[in-house]
Amino acid sequence: MKVSIISPVYNCAEFIVDCIQSLLAQTCQDFEVLLVDDHGVDNSMDIAQCYVRECGAADKFHFLSTPYNSGPGVARNVGIKAAKGEYIAFIDSDDVWEPTFLEKLIHAAESSQTDLAFCQLKYRGGAKDGSVFRNPVVEAGEFTYSAKRYFLLHFVTFSVCFLFRRQFLIENYLMFPEERNSEDTNFLTRNLLLARRIACVDEPLYIYCIREESLSTGRDKRRYRTRLSALNKLMETFDRMKRDPKYADLQLERYNGVMRIIWLKKGLAQSIKDYIKNNL
Repeated sequence: MKVSIISPVYNCAEFIVDCIQSLLAQTCQDFEVLLVDDHGVDNSMDIAQCYVRECGAADKFHFLSTPYNSGPGVARNVGIKAAKGEYIAFIDSDDVWEPTFLEKLIHAAESSQTDLAFCQLKYRGGAKDGSVFRNPVVEAGEFTYSAKRYFLLHFVTFSVCFLFRRQFLIENYLMFPEERNSEDTNFLTRNLLLARRIACVDEPLYIYCIREESLSTGRDKRRYRTRLSALNKLMETFDRMKRDPKYADLQLERYNGVMRIIWLKKGLAQSIKDYIKNNL
């Protein structure tokens, strides 16, 4: 099997069918879908199961569950542990893919034998409707020090835009932290630090649908605390990786300054903004 698609399912009853339809419309159909129930209060999973049965796609879908409502990171970890595909991709259950998402990312990954391949992201809905959120464009192949350093300083935190080689995740123990905020920054930064080869499809193939009540846009007074916790864990993990002989050739100590900037921009600075927004 080529790809395992992992999607946490939480209070997305209005959108889950659109998400599933975009998966079934892929020009590459060599995949499994792992829908992970994170125990919302609506009937999202019932709707998903019913639709999958009605459209005759039951052989492609597996329905999993977190023990209790744990957040998207933990739900994705459940999917990673169960995945069988050569590659892993993530999609939020209220978002959709362009039909060529898998085909183009797989081609990019296989053409250059990469650990990671990524595309760009387009917003649907809200004030940003139609705008494209871009990661830096990189040359396919070896993820050189200069390219990686620049990417880390300018990347957009969206692991859903990436295709990950599953063996790369397993060999490097790359899982999401348990925090409900900035878990994506933590996970993606570690992947970028350890990736030796990367590829880019400079097209917006992931459609990010804005919902005011979603975790990423909602106003949760605890967000600044969980953000700092996830970024502090990232720095602790980075210190351990630098001392690991397995990564000696990557010379991770060269990224000390970069990691401090990531912690400042995505951790402290953003946490202060969150705190001011929610408490003043």
